[in-house]
Amino acid sequence: MICAAALMLGCGNETARSPSPEGFRWPDRFAYRFEYVSETQRGGQPLFRYDERRTIRFTVREDRFLVWQDSVIKVTTAPGRPATREPYWPEDTLQFYVKLGRLGELSNSEPGCDPALPACADALPSSLPLQLRPLIPRLPVWPAPARATWSDSLPFDDLPRSRGSRGYLVTTYRSAGDTLVGSRRYWVVRWASVRYAFRNGGGGLGIAGDPPVREEGVVFVDKERQVPVYSAWAGALAAPPELRSMGVTGTGFRGRAYVPGSAFDPGASSEP
Repeated sequence: MICAAALMLGCGNETARSPSPEGFRWPDRFAYRFEYVSETQRGGQPLFRYDERRTIRFTVREDRFLVWQDSVIKVTTAPGRPATREPYWPEDTLQFYVKLGRLGELSNSEPGCDPALPACADALPSSLPLQLRPLIPRLPVWPAPARATWSDSLPFDDLPRSRGSRGYLVTTYRSAGDTLVGSRRYWVVRWASVRYAFRNGGGGLGIAGDPPVREEGVVFVDKERQVPVYSAWAGALAAPPELRSMGVTGTGFRGRAYVPGSAFDPGASSEP
């Protein structure tokens, strides 16, 4: 098992320190396998669990990437109840366009469909950038020495859609040197983020703020390919007052994403 606790970086040679990558070299076609789990607890016991699996596929279209979701599975479970398949959101079935910059910039994201279609009009334009940010770190403009830190702010605005919100995601990065997994060497970038979101309040209340969402994670960047190949992250969200009065303490979540066929793919026997 490769890096069972990736967030703790308990594998590889931590004494070998090197600067962070200076830029990414995106291939014309690639994919990430994405896995996410969240669990809501009450009195220290599981109350509700959500599991999500999907493959995010990229292929070049002129100066941008065409991105779509493949093999999407969303399941909820609760003690004493059978597992339930959750319905898809429009973002699960539509294609998107996004521009990936050399430094991990995520821009010009938009659905690749007719805006007149109801599903297309309901799709959240920021869903893809927010989904990709834990996988694709934003690199600094200038090469950062080992243990240096830098920050990035990713704004988003999905209003006035009923599911939408407006806000920004602030991420702080730290170069953690490099490590060896198998026969390949990887740059290691740690990150911590806070997402601030505001949405239309009901009953004429105007704009209402959501509780900040905090996450921490780590990304492994293949030094030879110069692309991120593995990411793991985790976070927690406190329950709102109305649920705390019912004994619900909060929701913890974790996720990971990896390039299929890489050393981090649990189903792969070796690097391609």
